Amino acid sequence: MGGRLVAGRYQLGDELGRGGMGVVWEGHDTLLNRSIAVKEVLLPAGSSDLDRERQLLRTAREARNAAKLNHSAVVAIFDVVEEDGRPWIIMERVQGRSIEEVVATTGALPVRQAADVGRQVLAALRAAHALGILHRDVKPSNILLTSEGRAVLTDFGIATAEGDASLTSTGMVTGSPAFLAPERVRAAEAGPASDLWSLGATLYASLLGRSPFERGEPMATITALLSEEPDYRRIPPAMHPVLQGLLVKDPQTRLTGAEADRLLAAIGTSAPPRPSSRGLGRTTLVIAGALMTAVVATLAFVLLQPAPGTGTAVAQRASVSPLPVLADTPAPTPSATPTPTPTPTRTRSPLRAWTSPEGWSVERPVGWDGTRKMAYTEWLKQDRTGHFSVQEQYSTLNVNQVLQDAETVMPDGILRSRRLPGGGVEWESRWKAPLETAAWARSGETYRQLSRAVVSGDTLYVLSWTAPEDVWSKHLSLGRQVLSSFTPPGG
Repeated sequence: MGGRLVAGRYQLGDELGRGGMGVVWEGHDTLLNRSIAVKEVLLPAGSSDLDRERQLLRTAREARNAAKLNHSAVVAIFDVVEEDGRPWIIMERVQGRSIEEVVATTGALPVRQAADVGRQVLAALRAAHALGILHRDVKPSNILLTSEGRAVLTDFGIATAEGDASLTSTGMVTGSPAFLAPERVRAAEAGPASDLWSLGATLYASLLGRSPFERGEPMATITALLSEEPDYRRIPPAMHPVLQGLLVKDPQTRLTGAEADRLLAAIGTSAPPRPSSRGLGRTTLVIAGALMTAVVATLAFVLLQPAPGTGTAVAQRASVSPLPVLADTPAPTPSATPTPTPTPTRTRSPLRAWTSPEGWSVERPVGWDGTRKMAYTEWLKQDRTGHFSVQEQYSTLNVNQVLQDAETVMPDGILRSRRLPGGGVEWESRWKAPLETAAWARSGETYRQLSRAVVSGDTLYVLSWTAPEDVWSKHLSLGRQVLSSFTPPGG
């Protein structure tokens, strides 16, 4: 490495990245003989001396703020120097690519990896918040992923510390519009909750490739984040509750860092979180109860759903609506006049056809209670001895991956599996319900489950038929009939 020497000590190498605020160079500290990264802060052409002085102050503040954070998920700041009238930040060299780069080149992050990345970044934010520091620009391009699985939050360039005066122009909003919290757009008081919103939007983007509010141009994007709700139909259901909790527009009812961490931890380990000691009306308990159901209700993913009877904002946002449960066809009235010839008895079908708003159809059991949530539809037998669900997921996961996830998630693994004509897969499993907070499973009861995964167009459907093990044999035939009746949109 024989490039330019900055401040008589830091030798520049290849350019690592470039953005609106500056250029990051590969570097070498000749005094301590270690690899570093050097951020050259760019000043707009024609900047006045006053503007340059403000930028130097701002950069020095960035260094002070970041230097306070000794955390594995935060890029370490070593020094800040002035060269040619511009500030240069000397920092830790992290060997990795940003989430933005990873998603653009290799596709969406797997659900468990996204949850793990979320926990690491969340830990960094909570450490910063504990010191009175807000990041204010959490986004996919500011999170680096290393080959060892480390997630590192970079660029505290617009971070603020309590007690520091703003160095931006009056009324100017800094940050990327697609990842800004609504309160920051409204110029309202923004605290730690605004960083958590940005983390939620970032995790959404890691699973779909873009912010839930990105509309192509700044004003349309800002209008969307102020007035629209995210579309979760292509987001894995396991991530719905934590994203719905983080992307609440009111910062007062948004998930806290601790609540979000519990939900992300449960997704990453497939273990249910411990209930919070807070009041039952808190968002976290609704989602925690949903997670208990999730761990036992599906194989491919931890399916999260609100517990019945809760009236929180999260449950309302999930668009829960009852499904029509058709009444059984009345039995024919016997003839009033006896006759020696036996009258044929009409046999009532145990199934009725039902078509979803999305266009898929299925023969669902008669008399079972139905419920629709975001990308998830279920029917439950009234005595809780039968459960059937249809789950819609994004298509970047193929049926082979679903089966592999099922093998990993289920305590007893897969009992048997088979390929289906047309490329689908079917498998059978056994599991034991952990807690009564599950929406329908009885605590301590052992269940059998028959599941199918089929792909149609850009959607992956996972169907599951479940019954207690002691009545499984008499339910299996009907379950196979229900699963076989599924028809995707246009099919």
